[in-house]
Amino acid sequence: MLLVNRALAAAAMTALIASSTMAEDWTRFRGPNGSGVAESIGLPVEFGPDTNLEWAVEVEFARSSPVLAGDRIFLTSIDAEKFVTLAFDRSSGDELWRREIPRDRQTEMHQATDSATPSPVTDGANVYAFFQETGLVSYTASGEERWRMALGPFQNFYSIAASPILAGDALYLLCDQNGGSFLLAVDKGSGKELWRQERQDRNLSYTTPILYPDAKDPQEILVLGDRWLDAYDLKSGNSRWALGGLGVGPISSPILAGDLLIANAPEQGSSSPTPFSEMTQKHDANGDGVLSREEVESIWIASNFGWVDWDGNGTISSKDWNDRNLAMITDSWGIHGIQLSRQNSDPEVLWTSQQSVPYIPTGIVYDGVLYMVKDGIVSSLDPTTGELHKRGRLTKGSPKVYASPVAADGKIFVGTVEGQMAVLQAGAQWEVLALNELEDEIYATPAIADGHLFVRTKGKLFSFATPADSSAATSP
Repeated sequence: MLLVNRALAAAAMTALIASSTMAEDWTRFRGPNGSGVAESIGLPVEFGPDTNLEWAVEVEFARSSPVLAGDRIFLTSIDAEKFVTLAFDRSSGDELWRREIPRDRQTEMHQATDSATPSPVTDGANVYAFFQETGLVSYTASGEERWRMALGPFQNFYSIAASPILAGDALYLLCDQNGGSFLLAVDKGSGKELWRQERQDRNLSYTTPILYPDAKDPQEILVLGDRWLDAYDLKSGNSRWALGGLGVGPISSPILAGDLLIANAPEQGSSSPTPFSEMTQKHDANGDGVLSREEVESIWIASNFGWVDWDGNGTISSKDWNDRNLAMITDSWGIHGIQLSRQNSDPEVLWTSQQSVPYIPTGIVYDGVLYMVKDGIVSSLDPTTGELHKRGRLTKGSPKVYASPVAADGKIFVGTVEGQMAVLQAGAQWEVLALNELEDEIYATPAIADGHLFVRTKGKLFSFATPADSSAATSP
């Protein structure tokens, strides 16, 4: 399904071609303003544990992605007893410091996420990390703790996955949940709250905001949430505008290319749920009219109990069941191309596509082409019209892809849960150049800087570079 406003699409192309990303560092989730694009050159096509490897270090597992500034790489991790923030030397991989916070609260979460899913953010002088079960913490680049802010508990079974971002002297964090969602602004120097914007009628989402019109002179923070794209004033938190009808429960973050924004939410459901009376008839063993964990152990609800239990009281009632299921029914899901305006006029949807819509990975706009990845299937599209250029597979089968693709040097890099890192020749008619085996699962989005590709796998952090260019390849 493809719906196109061609008049607006034509106007968007000029801004798209003119947009670019200039950065040597990779300071936040998905790099410069969440674009996933770097200006680095000389990146290797073939790499692995024995090929074009600069260094590799063992790291504890988490789903957060590495961020880079100066000579530092920052990373977060988690185990049963503590939250961990780490700093590594960018050139050698040596661990420079490790800071831990005791884990004094454990929230029920789905097994596919954790409290260290959000990536840290850095301004070079300091690093800022968020853990759902404790809150925000800031350290200097040398590892001295600066401040903490306690947050939560949250009611979000799949976790608060949004990463914090920086703009000027403020740190911003999106906290969407089952009721009580909010956007928070914190003074990055003191850790004191600047403002908190309540997000009424915005429930679960898992996206990271971006800045508009750009990260150099931002005026607004753009948030893709449940059914809505919202723009908030950076200084006050006041709503600037809101665009509805964009699907429910988005995981992929918005992408900005000039005044063109790409947003997507996956298909969640388009029909009425099974009546609760039928569920209780089959599974309510004690006849009390609600479903306990023990009563649903044999069906899919068992691994998603905290999600269906809308009010969080430990049982599933008729109201829980209806509220949860009705909240997920929509036909407005899909990939949306949205034209933004700097003249205080409302944004407009240029096109919508419901073909091969990603569930988790955020897409990428690189050299005028939009790339979207869904379970090993890559689609290249015209970002101003949504028209398909090419759709094909990374490899045989459908390897799961949770990490978002990144791009630089005319290449697209895509990691799979099975531990492969595909390298594509960028272009409307993209081609697979290499399929590199890293021998470890990939959940985190890679970082790119100065001719190096930094990849976090389940148990390691790698730095790959082409030897001949490793000391000379820099961002132009």
